[in-house]
Amino acid sequence: MEKNEKKLTRSDINKTMFRWYFSTEISLNYERMQSISFTYALMPVLEKLYDTTDDLKRALKRHLELYNTNCTAGGLILGTVLAMEEEKANEGTISDEAIIGIKTGLMGPVAAFGDSFSAGTLQTLCILAASTLAASGSFVGLLMLFLGNFILMCELVLTTNLTYIKGREAIKDVLSSRLMTDVLEGANILGMMMMGALTASMVRLVTPLTVTFGETKMKIQDNFDNLIPGLFSILVLFLFYYLIGKKKVSISKVIFGTIIVSIALSFFGIV
Repeated sequence: MEKNEKKLTRSDINKTMFRWYFSTEISLNYERMQSISFTYALMPVLEKLYDTTDDLKRALKRHLELYNTNCTAGGLILGTVLAMEEEKANEGTISDEAIIGIKTGLMGPVAAFGDSFSAGTLQTLCILAASTLAASGSFVGLLMLFLGNFILMCELVLTTNLTYIKGREAIKDVLSSRLMTDVLEGANILGMMMMGALTASMVRLVTPLTVTFGETKMKIQDNFDNLIPGLFSILVLFLFYYLIGKKKVSISKVIFGTIIVSIALSFFGIV
């Protein structure tokens, strides 16, 4: 008996795009960032593609992994994921790790492009023009705001449809070559590099402790910075990895524990 192939319609893709666009920042949180919004956007599509409860659960679970990127430029990832999920549902040749790896590896570069060009340039110019016109009493300022959002929505529609169509046509050829293996390996490496960069730029842990030798006072932090800059930050990262990955400590416990330990160490003047 021939297997009934499941196809996503234009309506499915549009619904996914607009659910993503209007929910992106609503569920933003420090634990998983935008993953809840991304999963919410995909839910109707996943329910259509996967018949069994177990397959649907696995699909929802893989998209609840940490995810954070620019909303409209993120259509590049959204379209690719739609094509991969469709292929996985029909052929089963794509692994969960492949989909997660693509998302994790691309979210940083896509965010860099979107935040600098889309939000940082196009939208900012429209907001500046709208503010100037509004200050002069012109109602056209309101239209400029709508124009800025319209441009961003067009970007989302264009990038999502482009990557979905190209991904759907080329995905079998990619899977039959070494390209997918190389892309996934590169995406995973890039994802780890992004996590390292985020740790170095966002996690800051310094100590004001000093050591006195005679009349010379030496700052411990300065010596560590000269030896290995960001040492304390990377140690904290590895500690969290050990607690969450190896000891299976919940994220909420790690967060509250970090707050308590931070207050205690600050009280005693250690950090």
